[in-house]
Amino acid sequence: MNPLLTALPRIATAPLQAAPARPATPVAVRALQAVLLAATTAVVGVWMWTWHGLQAYAWPGVDNGLAERGLAYLLILAPSVPVNLLAAIWLGRGGRRAQLYLAAAGALTFAQASLLLTPAALPGDGQAAVGIRFLVTMVPIVFAGAWIATTARARAWLGATAPTRSLVRVETAVWGLALALAAGTGAEVHQWARAAAAPGAPTGAFTEAGTWERLEQTVAETTDAIPAFTGFSARTLDVAPCGYRTDAGLPTYRYLLTYELRAPAEAAVAARWAEDDFTLTYDGATLDGTRRITAERVYPVDDDTSHTLLLGYTGGADPTLQLQSPCVERTAATPECLPPQGDPVADTVNGLACPTRD
Repeated sequence: MNPLLTALPRIATAPLQAAPARPATPVAVRALQAVLLAATTAVVGVWMWTWHGLQAYAWPGVDNGLAERGLAYLLILAPSVPVNLLAAIWLGRGGRRAQLYLAAAGALTFAQASLLLTPAALPGDGQAAVGIRFLVTMVPIVFAGAWIATTARARAWLGATAPTRSLVRVETAVWGLALALAAGTGAEVHQWARAAAAPGAPTGAFTEAGTWERLEQTVAETTDAIPAFTGFSARTLDVAPCGYRTDAGLPTYRYLLTYELRAPAEAAVAARWAEDDFTLTYDGATLDGTRRITAERVYPVDDDTSHTLLLGYTGGADPTLQLQSPCVERTAATPECLPPQGDPVADTVNGLACPTRD
């Protein structure tokens, strides 16, 4: 018998065992992922509200530290975005890494609330309002996430062994994108604040004569639009040197006129400053909830030049009107002083020698 033609004995082999299927993601875990995404959206919303509120403090030519404050809030709030997103991604796999990111998200929220509610951490108007808004926004989300994370299905999912496939590329992409967005946002904040605080170029194209009159005229045009206007409680005029002389050797000065109103008039002022030769530049709330309105009023001088006044209204318990002139050159030794409008109790003039009025 030819051994080459002999059938080989059949070797018994055990059937291949299929890898155990990964159980479906529990509903509780999906809900926890949704909570993390909601927290990310809420943090972005708080930052945008904060930056918009900081813009209300801008006054052309004045450095109010908006860049520093805006970047400080960004530095505090921005880390939540990549941490929360990676926590949501790792929750889809479960295991130890998901636990770590989830704990980091909670600890980061606690640290942010502590910093925003600490007066010494971010000095400046409205900081407490930012902390309170963050607290009111995030506390319900954090409690919902903590409650879901303690359910039996969520704890079992987090305690199970996660798949071994690495997510290094995903983590790198998330962190890289977050850093790029933070850097871009920070650059925009810096550029905006720098442009807002940049002083106007020295021109000396306008003489001092008529500057105060234009300011008072603008006040009159504004109050004429206020129904049942009750007058002013105080007027203050500050005339300060601009720090340079014109080509003719004449000194230059800037006028700042402030009127304190007896009653608020936000709606009427905003409506008036959006008409005619006025240009409304900002209308919103400061961080402490006070309404702030800014505008420009253009007075044409000739076909090529114009005289632009900067206007501001600040609401609250003591509403005020502020009007600022550009730098003007002094051509007369004694500028004429004007009486106040609206029968104010107090009238103060700084920087000009005005005769005492009865």
